[in-house]
Amino acid sequence: MPARRPTLAIIGRPNVGKSTLFNRITRSRAALVADVPGLTRDPKVGIGRLGEAGYIVVDTGGIDETSDDVLAGRVAEHALAVARDCDAAIFVVDGRAGLNAADELLAAELRRAGVALALAVNKAEGLDGALVTAEFRRLGIAAVFAISAAHGDGVAALVEHLTGSWPPASSYLAEDDGRTRIAVVGRPNVGKSTLVNRVLGEERMITYDLPGTTRDSVDADFERHGRAYTIIDTAGLRRKSRTEGVAEKFSAVQTLQALDRAQVVLLVLDARDGITEQDVTLLGMVVESGRALVVVVNKWDGLDADQRQRIKSELDRRLRFATFAEIHFISALHGSGVGDLFGAVDAAAAAALRTHKTGDLTRLLEAALAAHQPPLVRGRRIKLRYAHMGGLNPPTIVIHGNQVDALPGSYQRYLENYFREALGLVGTPIRLELRQSDNPYAGRRNKLTPRQQAKRRRLMQHVKRKK
Repeated sequence: MPARRPTLAIIGRPNVGKSTLFNRITRSRAALVADVPGLTRDPKVGIGRLGEAGYIVVDTGGIDETSDDVLAGRVAEHALAVARDCDAAIFVVDGRAGLNAADELLAAELRRAGVALALAVNKAEGLDGALVTAEFRRLGIAAVFAISAAHGDGVAALVEHLTGSWPPASSYLAEDDGRTRIAVVGRPNVGKSTLVNRVLGEERMITYDLPGTTRDSVDADFERHGRAYTIIDTAGLRRKSRTEGVAEKFSAVQTLQALDRAQVVLLVLDARDGITEQDVTLLGMVVESGRALVVVVNKWDGLDADQRQRIKSELDRRLRFATFAEIHFISALHGSGVGDLFGAVDAAAAAALRTHKTGDLTRLLEAALAAHQPPLVRGRRIKLRYAHMGGLNPPTIVIHGNQVDALPGSYQRYLENYFREALGLVGTPIRLELRQSDNPYAGRRNKLTPRQQAKRRRLMQHVKRKK
């Protein structure tokens, strides 16, 4: 089993640019950020995308109340707890506002925590790095970086300093041992453990009708019709007082770690609640991870015809960015529809792990271009030349061409849908990687033939006589 991803915390006063830095490091949009309620402000959790390492980023968000004085109490205590639980922390300060007493208080607490720490002096664009960081060196943090989270200046070096020795992202992916690994994710109390119990045919998971309790991932191996599976349930219960740390209490962290180890995800929704914001957030996390997906709408048996039609319409509207996923309506408690899930899981896993020949992909690319040409850029047509496989789970198709950086997002989505439909990929997202074709003659001078050289000499002599 792969080790868990390390966590990187972003800590600081309000309005110093923590959220901007979080978005820069995770390369995320707000809709794909996991908001976990229960703190002064909701923390955000995402996968780090800067650097080669695989890690989870936690933006503590709410290290403030209405004034900096509160840092001496509960808020500073919360920051310290987050820092102790994470593997490294970025302490963000405002380079334009300058150093204040709140920064000094928080820095002292973070130093005592003993966590790997770097100081990010933000909003340093257009300023001299040495000058803007000078007064902050009084905080006693050895690693100091002048950055601009908004523009990206200095962020890569900051992240590399803290994560450079961490294992690469590939080391956390599911092992290929012939088993299909299924992660069961969803909000508290939607019926995840009941579904797992139904699949396993035994009371392997303790189930309570109490939402919000802290959960560990629990694995169970089983076989069905000669196929081997491992089911990863993120709803194994334990008492809150026995959790090991603040970051591990975030269900989003546990979900991300479960996604690392899975090939297929069952996202469980509660039909009685409809589609909540947290459901959409979890769906965004799954889509961003690239894992194959089956959407499971539980407690379907308790709805009348009008309620069922309303839920189906809501699914069509709110899950529009995951149309590749099959949707199944079940009752985990009574077992109706549960058996059909395995066909969807097998189909999604097969699609996510299927390889395709370069010739086939290139012919499909040519057909897509013939049906709908790329747009013109500065009067020139974008040229896409050939395609080949670039990875599995999710299937990644690499397309080579000219001016690919200018290819609009709408046309990229057209290509994704075209490839998905033509290849019959059901249950898995597809990713495109665009690469600029190299000019094989760049930097090379044409070698003239003897006849061309003689003609060149005659032209040169003619020009000289005219002078």
